[in-house]
Amino acid sequence: MQYINKKQKNILLILSVLIIFIILFIFIRATSSAKLVSANDIEKIINNKKVEKVYLQDKYLYVVTDKEKYRSYASGINLKKYYNDYPIEVYTKSSNYLMYIALFLLLSILVAIIAILKRNNNLTLPQQLQLSNNDTISQEEIKPTISSDIDFNSIAGISDIKEDLEEIVEFLKNPAKFKMLDIKMPKGVLLVGPPGVGKTMLAKAISSEAGVPFFYHSGANFVQIYAGMGAKRVKELFNKAKELAPSIIFIDEIDAVGKSRDKLNSDERESTLNQLLVEMDGFEENLGVVVIGATNRIDVLDSALLRAGRFDRRLFIDLPNIKEREQIIKHYLKHKNYIFDTKELAEITSGFSPASLEVLINEAWLYAYKHKKETISIEDIYAVKSRVVYGKRRVLSLNKQEKLIQAKYQSAKAIVAIWFDFKFDKLSLLNNLNINENLSIVSKEYLINKIKVLLAGNLYLKIKTGNSYSIYKDDNKMIKKILEEILENYTVVPSNNTINIQEIEKETENLLNRFDALIEKISKNLVETENLDFKKIKEELNDIF
Repeated sequence: MQYINKKQKNILLILSVLIIFIILFIFIRATSSAKLVSANDIEKIINNKKVEKVYLQDKYLYVVTDKEKYRSYASGINLKKYYNDYPIEVYTKSSNYLMYIALFLLLSILVAIIAILKRNNNLTLPQQLQLSNNDTISQEEIKPTISSDIDFNSIAGISDIKEDLEEIVEFLKNPAKFKMLDIKMPKGVLLVGPPGVGKTMLAKAISSEAGVPFFYHSGANFVQIYAGMGAKRVKELFNKAKELAPSIIFIDEIDAVGKSRDKLNSDERESTLNQLLVEMDGFEENLGVVVIGATNRIDVLDSALLRAGRFDRRLFIDLPNIKEREQIIKHYLKHKNYIFDTKELAEITSGFSPASLEVLINEAWLYAYKHKKETISIEDIYAVKSRVVYGKRRVLSLNKQEKLIQAKYQSAKAIVAIWFDFKFDKLSLLNNLNINENLSIVSKEYLINKIKVLLAGNLYLKIKTGNSYSIYKDDNKMIKKILEEILENYTVVPSNNTINIQEIEKETENLLNRFDALIEKISKNLVETENLDFKKIKEELNDIF
């Protein structure tokens, strides 16, 4: 489908208005009242001037000369004396009505064209459409927003997931090719990562690279106070995306609408989620519509949303490591003067997201400008760093000692997870270990082994330092949740309703002592790189046996 750009549409709009004015001018000229004269004057005009036309209409005799148009009451003129010289035409009222009807139809068509052009005035490729927040919404109210010029080259630090995204781009560019080869692409792609890592930017980049319409919607906007309105929004969004396929639907903060269903869920939220599930089931993989969801809370998403055939592909976007931070820093410094080592800045910004790095550099540039300097120095960075770290949204920033504690904690969990055959994409210094799970049926043993993984970090730090740390808080909550699940679903006899947590801790400690040297090696590498691949850690473990 081809799109007319904004400049072309403005030209068409202006031309349409000019055409209307020209038609109205001609019509007014044609139907304007001729000069009223007496019967004697009209006879003189006919005798003395070059007459082009004489006709009767209503009660008047009209005389059209080469320069003027005259009229006089026909009742006072002897028409017979002019019959031989001029063929007098007679116009009825009906012919006049037809002229008005024709003019009305023509003007209606032009007004309709103008309305269409005005409504779509900002449509460009990639076309970004955002639903109105009104409670009553129709497809005509899906408004275009500013188009994006973001592409993969303008986003630094995503080399590890770019390959997966380029595959989606190729599919959107030519879905027919994939259909011919009988290759099914994922209906949905879920981008998982903390705030500020660039999930929305990546979705826009896919749209820009593929040159397809981009429909943006926040999950929170689907949830309405009026019954059925959220489901209606979902349906209309998908209908519009299908109409303009190939296209992208991007649902930011999808957890707002896709939370796991429980007794506390409202009927409206559940009906909206059900409609989303129905829509994702309702179109074929090769239709050319890809749904991209973004969340930082994959743990709260409903299992139905994550099953095969919906969000088949999940991309975990971590906070950038040292090398990626340096790339991002260089990207944001591209058009600025600076006199410091970008590697040094990357080292002192552990835990910063791409968004917070952008803010940091911009704040440093403003600080330098305020002090009448033409370049940014490392002193300017330090001067504003605390403002970014401890601002409205505090960003995790670790010192060397905290990095070491975090690395030991995460490495211990990773080794125990691999030992019990749990899989994960990456081991990250800054994010908690994210185990990939897609099981419908789990055993009691599986859940107990998962508890051992969650215990491992805290137990290892106790072995090494004799202390527990606040980073254990989230894992401790998960352990309590799993214990409740085991007691509720895996025990029957009341006297058997206890779990020996001390025994589980002892078994975990034995594993940690056994792999102490490997955990230390992994934690040292993690401090240096901040991210380690699952395969690399598993290879290290396999080398021991």
